[in-house]
Amino acid sequence: MGRGPKKMTEALIKEWQAEGRGRGEGANYKPWLEAFDLSSLGRVSRPHSPKCGRSVHLLSDVEANTFYALEWSQRVTGIREEYPLDRELTLEIAAALGIAHPYYPGTKVPTVMTVDFLVDFHENDQKRLEAWDCKRTEDSEDPRKIEKLQITRTYFAGMDIPHRLAFHSELPMQKIRNIEWIRGGMVKSGEDERYAGALREQSLIMAHDLARSTRNQPLQEYCRNFEIRQGLNPGEGLRIAKLLMHERVLICDLSNPDLASAPLASFRCTFKTEGLRAMGGQ
Repeated sequence: MGRGPKKMTEALIKEWQAEGRGRGEGANYKPWLEAFDLSSLGRVSRPHSPKCGRSVHLLSDVEANTFYALEWSQRVTGIREEYPLDRELTLEIAAALGIAHPYYPGTKVPTVMTVDFLVDFHENDQKRLEAWDCKRTEDSEDPRKIEKLQITRTYFAGMDIPHRLAFHSELPMQKIRNIEWIRGGMVKSGEDERYAGALREQSLIMAHDLARSTRNQPLQEYCRNFEIRQGLNPGEGLRIAKLLMHERVLICDLSNPDLASAPLASFRCTFKTEGLRAMGGQ
């Protein structure tokens, strides 16, 4: 839960604009709303995203789950969360639609509306943008929330940008839980390893081993044996396997409810010389 809504003023809006909020791309992007700027109906979180090159600000569980699904897609090349809409334009759109534009609570200051995610896609050598809003299913029955979504949809329609809605009840939660589990294997910035690059080195050893393996034991059993062979601590083998899954070197079925217990035959190892270079080898 956030610290509670700030008393918004035009001066604070100008201050945020001067800070560069809502501008930039990739690692240089700054969201308009940050994790503790306002209260949230769900849990706020700031996971690090290798794809975005920074920590992202997610203001609810629905946003977090949608983000993990989008980030996992290889068609997605960038995500800008809490992206601000041009306020003068949303005021014009609201007036044209005959809808009351939102105002900050307890003020006469028109809200700077945001879309949860502005997503960059790259597919078949074509780049495109999509705007995504994340809602609980019951929001679809709230007339006021529907009105605000109409403003947002009209805004992006004028830019030829599709506006998508992600409802919590329609998200592929088993796949998302697996993505979260796999993300736990990522090498974190500043992480204390036994020596610099140890996890990367072990991941290359495991990838090479899996590429030649004909075993069909459960993944976690293979990982325990790998730990013994390599002199690793308990749990490190499974973490390295997660790192390989995150790097798409070890391809898995995200719909499997228990990847750790899945037989090795259900995975596909893509390791080759090109994979070695992509993962930082020589």
